[in-house]
Amino acid sequence: PPPLGGSMWSFRVLLLLAQLLVCLCPPCPREPFDGLVTITEALGGGISGGSLPPLPLPQVCPAETLGCFGAELGVIGLEHREQAVELARLQRHLEILGFLLPPRPQEGCPPCEGHPEQPTPRFLAKLLELLQVLCAPAHWGP
Repeated sequence: PPPLGGSMWSFRVLLLLAQLLVCLCPPCPREPFDGLVTITEALGGGISGGSLPPLPLPQVCPAETLGCFGAELGVIGLEHREQAVELARLQRHLEILGFLLPPRPQEGCPPCEGHPEQPTPRFLAKLLELLQVLCAPAHWGP
């Protein structure tokens, strides 16, 4: 695998800054962020990836969007069996976070299938972006 060097360091710094700016107080656990860092370090240079749901969806279908990302992590786990345990753990954390999210109407949520596949680094970066949006205090409301 290619060396992760500076880009991984930059990702980690970005993640730490994001955690400082985003309230990670309950009910938004820290585990999905930690799991994402571990997986990004291991798979960040990969070519394969997962289908990427459009990101306006968290406002309308937050739990469903997390579910789509979780399902794609399962597919990535089949391709990268050496990271299957970490990927399954992250899937479980996303599932738990989906249950903790404030309820929203589920009408109009598109299916997970049919979204274009993206390289692993882009897929993981978009998952980080989704977690930041969902864990922002404004998303949880009063």
